[in-house]
Amino acid sequence: MKRPTAAMSPRNALGSAADADGERRRSGRRGPRRAVLVRTSRDSRASRRGTARARVLAALGVVTCLGAAVVAVRYFGTLPPPAEPFASLLDAPIPEDCDANTAARIKAFCGDCHALPRPDSFPRYAWPESVRTGYEHYSRSGRTDLDPPSIRDTTAYYLARAPEQMVFPNPPDAAQPPRVSFRVETFQAPENSAVAPAVAHLNWMSLDQHADPVLIVTDMRRGSVMAVPLRDRQSDPWTIKDQLRHPCHTEPCDLDADGLTDLLVADLGSFPPGDHLRGRVVWLRRQAADGPYEAKVIASGIGRVADARPADFDNDGDEDVIVAVFGMDLTGDILLLENNVDARGERRFDKKTIDPRPGAIHVPPLDLNGDGQMDFLALLSQEYEQVIAFVNQRSAGTTPTRFHRQLLWEATDLTFGFSGMELVDLDADGDIDIVCTNGDAFDNGFVNPRHGIQWLENLGDLKFQPHRLADMVGCYAASAGDIDGDGDLDLIVVAWMPGDAEPPNVHDTPRASIICLEQTSAGVFARHTLEKGLPIHATLELADFDGDGDLDFVVGSHTLAQAGKQPYWLAVWWNEGPAKQ
Repeated sequence: MKRPTAAMSPRNALGSAADADGERRRSGRRGPRRAVLVRTSRDSRASRRGTARARVLAALGVVTCLGAAVVAVRYFGTLPPPAEPFASLLDAPIPEDCDANTAARIKAFCGDCHALPRPDSFPRYAWPESVRTGYEHYSRSGRTDLDPPSIRDTTAYYLARAPEQMVFPNPPDAAQPPRVSFRVETFQAPENSAVAPAVAHLNWMSLDQHADPVLIVTDMRRGSVMAVPLRDRQSDPWTIKDQLRHPCHTEPCDLDADGLTDLLVADLGSFPPGDHLRGRVVWLRRQAADGPYEAKVIASGIGRVADARPADFDNDGDEDVIVAVFGMDLTGDILLLENNVDARGERRFDKKTIDPRPGAIHVPPLDLNGDGQMDFLALLSQEYEQVIAFVNQRSAGTTPTRFHRQLLWEATDLTFGFSGMELVDLDADGDIDIVCTNGDAFDNGFVNPRHGIQWLENLGDLKFQPHRLADMVGCYAASAGDIDGDGDLDLIVVAWMPGDAEPPNVHDTPRASIICLEQTSAGVFARHTLEKGLPIHATLELADFDGDGDLDFVVGSHTLAQAGKQPYWLAVWWNEGPAKQ
């Protein structure tokens, strides 16, 4: 998904064909174009290569044309072919650099609606095709209000400023060891363990008010939502629902207000990114306390759904649903599904578009301003890379539900790669802060030295101060809790990175896949690496699984390719208390 996906296979898992393709790019020789829709064990590189041509245009900034492109596609079908004058420039010689006037035109053109793309976002070998792809999109958009410099000059501008090789941080751990120790226990999937794991979401919850909590495991490749009773080790895991296509996020809900805990599932509709309308929101409804779950689709015919959360946004006493439709380029938006009852007494969910832009990853609801109305935050990726507040403008249930959109924070790097968000009072001052991770490499296949985790400190009045907490290649998700029992909040952070991610030198050093950020004093965090290797964790959950009074955590494995030997499905890190110093 952007991003509820991850990878496990080693860089050479694709064999000689992938190695040869990488060598052609590094030597400057163009290899054959790869198909976008390959669905074999080699889809981790092939599908991303097709996706990369679309996604890197965002890194170029020429997505200024996409608004017109989206309208043209949605209302007029296919886009027109490139104009002949542009096509004649594609293979013209590239100069060494461009003059100051041309550089100014490039900055104006590429930074028209967002930050200027940074030349150090990619190594030199990646820029010619990236620029070419961006200009092809601009040519097809039909937009005429910009002054585009020639593709030769734009390519020269980025080649002259891009690094020959990316340099990745390798941050040291704190001098003092962590205060707690962990015992790791791994689990294989209870059924079809030969199928490569693709755990996209984990949620510790109670399905019955009188029963112990269970771990809800959402696996994209299996198309299943399962329950794992970590506290009751005498019980076996069971499947709540399978055949859900590609579920990526599961939340508890009670949409029919019958007092039973149901489940709300975001279903991508496809494993690799793509512009299609196969995304769904599925309500797993339980009609009896000990009965099975019935799957009811409450939204379909939409783009790839990354998140769906229940909350009463219209203040009528029942739960509505806010939906992050990530989509891709031509699909995607943020939707509100208003929970209503028709004349026959049947529930219906009326769809309303809240934000028409693609790229939404998470949409957690909360009351931001204390007015009793439910608002929500949104993490928007793609070319936007924004954290946004949507403040509910409805008053006393008398007006249609409307939201005021307010930008809280925006990355200045188009390849920032937002991947996750958690709401928590990290500084214990009584308000909700935002912890967000950036480390996505699924869409364009490239990792970025600026991947990591940041804390947006709530200053009040919807103002947030960013604090960088750690660098971490492939940083994907974080969860906060008092790990060491000293009264403040620490963080467990996990990373995911495709096994064949580029550039190649990112694989020269084992990368941290799990770290603990221990809060040693107010706002100061000590880094402890808990696991190294190829990062394969797209999600985690932090809770007291065994009921002994301290916090444990669990991670899931997520791979893109079916390998010969599969990694574990889940790994529980049991908190063993104070570490021996």
